[in-house]
Amino acid sequence: MDNIQYDPERILNGFTTMELIELAKKLKRKTKQTKSEIIQEILSHPRGKLEERVKVWQEINRNLRKELEEISQEDFTMFSLENVPREESYKVGYMFTLSSNTEIRALGEELYSRRTEEDKALDNEIQEKTAAVIAATIMEKDIEVRGAQETIEIIETEDLYKRIKTLENKLQKASLEGQKTKGQLEKLRIDMVKLKTQLVREKEETGRCRNRMSDLEEERAEKEREIDLLKQKLEQRKTLPPQKVKDQLCGEIDLGSYQGRKALIFADRDNEVDIRLNALGIIPIWAMEIDWNRPRRRMSTCQLVLYKMNEEKLSKLDEIRDIARYWNIPCSELVQLKLNIETSVTKAGESTSFAAKDS
Repeated sequence: MDNIQYDPERILNGFTTMELIELAKKLKRKTKQTKSEIIQEILSHPRGKLEERVKVWQEINRNLRKELEEISQEDFTMFSLENVPREESYKVGYMFTLSSNTEIRALGEELYSRRTEEDKALDNEIQEKTAAVIAATIMEKDIEVRGAQETIEIIETEDLYKRIKTLENKLQKASLEGQKTKGQLEKLRIDMVKLKTQLVREKEETGRCRNRMSDLEEERAEKEREIDLLKQKLEQRKTLPPQKVKDQLCGEIDLGSYQGRKALIFADRDNEVDIRLNALGIIPIWAMEIDWNRPRRRMSTCQLVLYKMNEEKLSKLDEIRDIARYWNIPCSELVQLKLNIETSVTKAGESTSFAAKDS
């Protein structure tokens, strides 16, 4: 891995045409029509000058580091060497070697080396097939030449020239077929990479669909839980005398009858009220610390609603009172209950004292 020779031409071949044009402009190169022409224009200007070659590498590294920063950790987790398009292998591999993460850097070196070995193997394979075709043609030519030598005494010079020309044409045709075979192999590899990429995208889309279904199921379950809580609340309300609940909505609230119950309070936390309600066995829930904007859901688990007048939120207070009235939940202004709270706490203290004397 340490002896990898990174080829700028191979790396640049993985850039898009627009990226190459931008790179050429930054290096003050002329923009050409095709990717190959732009790459040659970028690489031809150094002309052996070290400082020019360094500038080219600096711009390549700057572009790739910027692209590397845009890749999330999740993308790296799902990354697979087999899914990288063949034409981008050198670029992606070299880009990963610029990472400060040793695992990502090793992954880039592996990808770059693997692509280099694959190209060497492909070139060797094509050369072997081409050599076999050429050898067969040469053998055929040699046989025909030997036959021509045996009968050269009876064949005029012009006929021999025509046969040699024919053999040369066959040799040229064999060479063209070898190049065609190389192109066909390259096309097959490209098609294979495209199919693998399509398979990965389809798997990702399937995963997203599953996640959406899961979210819908969770949302449906949440709605069902809210409905169940509302049903329980309605059942609890049915057990209370209707007239008593109605009176409590408009008049004083007997806090003693709500021991062990929850009181939803729409106001900033008041430690004094908090302590006194706890002393009465009432569980205070301060809605301002939970969610002021969702009173309907918060009331579904409470038996008592208290609020503090707020000139800026009169419409919200009206909504809270309307919801409490709809569900027959006792609802009163917090300031009006302070005296009631003090009285209840005092009575509770006196009852304790009497009990102590009786004992």
